Amino acid sequence: MSLDDIHHLLAAAPAAQGYLAVATERGDRRYLLGPRTQVDGEIAMLDWRTAPLAEAFFRYRPGEAYEIEAGERTASGRVIARWVIANHGEALIDEARVIARTGERLLARPQPIAAPPIDRSALPVLDPEQQAAVDLPGDTSLVLDGEAGVGKTLVALYRIASLAERARLASRRFRALVLVPTEGLRRLVRILAERLAIPRLEIALIEPWLIERARAAFPGLPRRTSEEAAAQVIALKRHPAVRVALDDFVGWKPPKTDDKLARSRARLLHLFGDKPRLDRIVAAAGGALPPRAVAATMAHTRIQFEATTEKTFAHVDADRLVALDGRRLDAGTPMNDAHTFDAEDVPVLFELARRGALPAGELPVYDHIVIDEAQLRAPMELAAIGDALSPHGTVTLAGDHRQASDESAWFTGWAAARAELRRPRWRETTLAVTYRSVPAISAFARSIVERGVEPGAVAIPDEPPRDPAVWASRCPGGLAQAAALCWHLDALITRDPWREICVIARTAEHARRLHAELSRGLDPTLVTGGDFRFLPGIIVTTAAAVSGLEFDAVVIPDLSPAFYPASPELGRALYVAATRARDWLWILTPDTWSPLVSRDGAPRIE
Repeated sequence: MSLDDIHHLLAAAPAAQGYLAVATERGDRRYLLGPRTQVDGEIAMLDWRTAPLAEAFFRYRPGEAYEIEAGERTASGRVIARWVIANHGEALIDEARVIARTGERLLARPQPIAAPPIDRSALPVLDPEQQAAVDLPGDTSLVLDGEAGVGKTLVALYRIASLAERARLASRRFRALVLVPTEGLRRLVRILAERLAIPRLEIALIEPWLIERARAAFPGLPRRTSEEAAAQVIALKRHPAVRVALDDFVGWKPPKTDDKLARSRARLLHLFGDKPRLDRIVAAAGGALPPRAVAATMAHTRIQFEATTEKTFAHVDADRLVALDGRRLDAGTPMNDAHTFDAEDVPVLFELARRGALPAGELPVYDHIVIDEAQLRAPMELAAIGDALSPHGTVTLAGDHRQASDESAWFTGWAAARAELRRPRWRETTLAVTYRSVPAISAFARSIVERGVEPGAVAIPDEPPRDPAVWASRCPGGLAQAAALCWHLDALITRDPWREICVIARTAEHARRLHAELSRGLDPTLVTGGDFRFLPGIIVTTAAAVSGLEFDAVVIPDLSPAFYPASPELGRALYVAATRARDWLWILTPDTWSPLVSRDGAPRIE
């Protein structure tokens, strides 16, 4: 296949991005690959994302036989050639070389330095700085700050083990709780706690745990939490400025029209459904909340206090109150959030109870609570967690101010966080030694959040990087990126079958698309609900799901200006994603580079 041949074929199918030649029982066949299937030209074009035969392009090397299920039949044959078409036919690329008008050159394969498998069952020995944090007096609460990979979660668990042993020796009761933001981190903490043999340790997701306590403390809350609260509504309810309106409810009684509402519900209605109170909250936020949040919050609250369609038509035969798809009648409609409350309402209810504005039932308390990824917690959430501490209980705040990626948390630093928890004695420790990522990865990730955003993305040099721990690949289009991922990750997992490789997407929708594309040539696992198994292989997940986790290798595709524009929040999310990698990070773009990873016309790789 020559460049002149490709140019001739592209004349009939200019959108083509790939070329595939196969040998079959009926003779040799040639195909182009592009954004759609097209069979009316000189050569058929296959949709590279959906056409069954296109799988041969991604999964099989030249010379290999293939057998692919295509509907009710099986397509079989042998791959003769496969090429990515670049620069409108001016270059052909496979996994090892480039053929261009100027000649042919070899390509270095993106991969880490070969290394033996690591022992994942062994618990690391703490360094002196970490051990000093574990050995603090039992009446001292602790802030564990430090960038990704310094061992914050591990130190917090070692401290629980130490406190539990001290309590056992003194014949004292000791009840501990670890609160984490994601299901993946909950599973990891459970594994570590079992290795440390910590007795009767509770590990919970923060939001469901708070909701469960609220249901026990405040009878009458709806069974469902909302699904469609707008971002500005969530940001308003999490802002500490809400407190300016809460004293209004000390000694307050609801109007007769609302006297059938549960006490907690009545207060939420007259707090978040009352324009003058919301105006005061927005004003007290000092410009942090947009005025339009008032109308959005009132509209959302109004729906939450409407009866569901099933309730309204309770007199109708129940068999007729079922949608054709089996869902609730309100699902997918503007009334989807009827008769619900928000997770963000829960800290407000506990705040009202603390002020004597709402009676609350008695709840269990803990002698020690660890709040992992604490920089993601809003002020009133921390205060509500503080309510769960015994009078002499202590707390560990573990987090990294660099990873404060949730702007609606209104995180302003550890001093403010400590104040919310109302503990008398504190020690703040900044762990400095990174044990997860190799230096090149740590330096690259740190540059994203420390140096700010400077535009000027250009193509990355063809040569391999000086340090193979960080690779950057600029691909000529989406098919080229998918091919690079399939071809090179297949080679890596074949060489190092013990590796845990995590492909990190920006959103859940992005993760599903990447999983579908990678499934053309690999067998990845899609993880969107935190169902991490921590086993060798390739997984696809989101940046939001990997907080606190680590993997042998991390891949971040689609790092283009359109997908990752200049944004502090996206920069922090990218930092979190990059620092999940132990010894290899691979970033790719099908376009020019995002300004988040470029500086002065070059990528931030040093």
